[in-house]
Amino acid sequence: MKTPIKAMLVGVSACALAAPALAYTISGTNPAGARSVVIRLHKPIPPGFVKLTLTAPPKNAGVAYALDFCIGPVANRSGLPTDRVVNVPEGQTRVEVVTSTIFSRNVFVVGQGTRVPVPYSVQVDYVP
Repeated sequence: MKTPIKAMLVGVSACALAAPALAYTISGTNPAGARSVVIRLHKPIPPGFVKLTLTAPPKNAGVAYALDFCIGPVANRSGLPTDRVVNVPEGQTRVEVVTSTIFSRNVFVVGQGTRVPVPYSVQVDYVP
Protein backbone atom coordinates (compact mmCIF):
# COMPACT_ATOMS: atom_id res chain seq x y z
CA MET A 1 0.00 0.00 0.00
CA LYS A 2 2.90 2.36 0.67
CA THR A 3 4.34 1.98 -2.84
CA PRO A 4 1.23 3.28 -4.68
CA ILE A 5 1.08 6.29 -2.38
CA LYS A 6 4.77 7.07 -2.96
CA ALA A 7 4.29 6.69 -6.72
CA MET A 8 1.34 9.08 -6.62
CA LEU A 9 3.34 11.66 -4.64
CA VAL A 10 6.21 11.45 -7.13
CA GLY A 11 3.75 11.99 -9.99
CA VAL A 12 2.13 14.98 -8.32
CA SER A 13 5.55 16.49 -7.59
CA ALA A 14 6.63 16.08 -11.21
CA CYS A 15 3.48 17.82 -12.44
CA ALA A 16 3.99 20.69 -10.02
CA LEU A 17 7.55 21.24 -11.25
CA ALA A 18 6.43 21.29 -14.88
CA ALA A 19 4.10 24.26 -14.27
CA PRO A 20 5.27 27.85 -14.85
CA ALA A 21 7.15 29.42 -11.96
CA LEU A 22 4.46 32.01 -11.17
CA ALA A 23 0.88 32.39 -12.31
CA TYR A 24 -1.93 34.67 -11.18
CA THR A 25 -5.11 36.28 -12.49
CA ILE A 26 -6.06 39.95 -12.55
CA SER A 27 -9.75 40.74 -13.00
CA GLY A 28 -11.60 43.99 -13.03
CA THR A 29 -14.17 46.18 -14.71
CA ASN A 30 -13.42 48.58 -17.49
CA PRO A 31 -15.48 51.78 -17.05
CA ALA A 32 -17.88 53.09 -19.68
CA GLY A 33 -16.44 55.16 -22.49
CA ALA A 34 -13.04 55.41 -24.08
CA ARG A 35 -10.97 55.60 -20.87
CA SER A 36 -8.42 52.86 -20.45
CA VAL A 37 -7.47 51.05 -17.25
CA VAL A 38 -3.86 50.33 -16.33
CA ILE A 39 -3.32 46.67 -15.47
CA ARG A 40 -0.57 46.47 -12.89
CA LEU A 41 1.46 43.27 -13.08
CA HIS A 42 3.03 41.96 -9.90
CA LYS A 43 6.61 43.17 -9.44
CA PRO A 44 9.35 42.19 -9.89
CA ILE A 45 8.75 40.66 -13.29
CA PRO A 46 11.18 37.76 -13.72
CA PRO A 47 13.34 37.54 -16.86
CA GLY A 48 12.05 35.38 -19.68
CA PHE A 49 8.61 35.47 -21.26
CA VAL A 50 5.17 36.47 -20.04
CA LYS A 51 2.16 34.52 -21.30
CA LEU A 52 -0.96 36.69 -21.11
CA THR A 53 -4.34 34.98 -21.42
CA LEU A 54 -6.70 37.86 -22.19
CA THR A 55 -10.45 37.34 -21.71
CA ALA A 56 -13.52 39.46 -22.46
CA PRO A 57 -16.22 37.68 -20.44
CA PRO A 58 -19.80 37.68 -21.76
CA LYS A 59 -21.68 40.78 -20.63
CA ASN A 60 -24.96 42.26 -21.77
CA ALA A 61 -23.59 45.64 -22.80
CA GLY A 62 -26.50 46.40 -25.11
CA VAL A 63 -24.17 46.10 -28.09
CA ALA A 64 -21.46 43.69 -29.15
CA TYR A 65 -18.24 44.84 -27.55
CA ALA A 66 -14.54 44.08 -27.67
CA LEU A 67 -11.69 44.86 -25.32
CA ASP A 68 -8.41 46.30 -26.56
CA PHE A 69 -5.44 45.17 -24.48
CA CYS A 70 -2.39 47.29 -25.24
CA ILE A 71 1.27 47.45 -24.23
CA GLY A 72 2.71 50.88 -24.97
CA PRO A 73 4.57 53.86 -23.50
CA VAL A 74 3.18 55.59 -20.43
CA ALA A 75 3.04 58.98 -22.16
CA ASN A 76 0.88 57.73 -25.06
CA ARG A 77 -1.00 54.60 -24.03
CA SER A 78 -2.17 52.68 -27.09
CA GLY A 79 -1.67 55.55 -29.47
CA LEU A 80 1.43 54.60 -31.43
CA PRO A 81 1.73 52.28 -34.43
CA THR A 82 4.50 50.40 -32.61
CA ASP A 83 2.26 49.54 -29.63
CA ARG A 84 1.27 45.93 -29.17
CA VAL A 85 -2.54 45.73 -29.31
CA VAL A 86 -4.72 42.63 -28.95
CA ASN A 87 -8.44 42.92 -29.68
CA VAL A 88 -10.62 40.44 -27.75
CA PRO A 89 -14.31 40.25 -28.75
CA GLU A 90 -17.01 39.63 -26.14
CA GLY A 91 -16.99 36.07 -24.76
CA GLN A 92 -13.62 35.21 -26.28
CA THR A 93 -10.05 34.66 -25.14
CA ARG A 94 -6.72 35.43 -26.79
CA VAL A 95 -3.24 34.32 -25.73
CA GLU A 96 -0.25 36.60 -26.21
CA VAL A 97 3.36 35.79 -25.32
CA VAL A 98 5.76 38.69 -24.86
CA THR A 99 9.28 39.11 -23.55
CA SER A 100 9.30 40.34 -19.97
CA THR A 101 11.60 43.26 -20.85
CA ILE A 102 8.73 44.96 -22.72
CA PHE A 103 7.27 46.01 -19.35
CA SER A 104 10.45 47.83 -18.29
CA ARG A 105 9.59 50.76 -20.56
CA ASN A 106 5.86 50.29 -21.27
CA VAL A 107 2.52 50.10 -19.50
CA PHE A 108 -0.20 47.45 -19.92
CA VAL A 109 -3.75 48.80 -20.37
CA VAL A 110 -7.24 47.66 -21.37
CA GLY A 111 -9.89 49.83 -23.02
CA GLN A 112 -13.35 49.61 -24.55
CA GLY A 113 -15.87 52.01 -26.04
CA THR A 114 -19.35 51.06 -24.84
CA ARG A 115 -21.61 53.15 -22.61
CA VAL A 116 -21.61 50.50 -19.86
CA PRO A 117 -18.83 49.03 -17.72
CA VAL A 118 -17.57 45.65 -18.95
CA PRO A 119 -15.43 43.05 -17.16
CA TYR A 120 -11.96 41.87 -18.15
CA SER A 121 -9.65 39.12 -16.99
CA VAL A 122 -5.94 38.53 -17.52
CA GLN A 123 -4.12 35.39 -16.48
CA VAL A 124 -0.40 36.03 -16.20
CA ASP A 125 2.08 33.14 -16.44
CA TYR A 126 5.82 33.68 -16.23
CA VAL A 127 7.78 31.32 -18.46
CA PRO A 128 11.55 31.17 -17.91
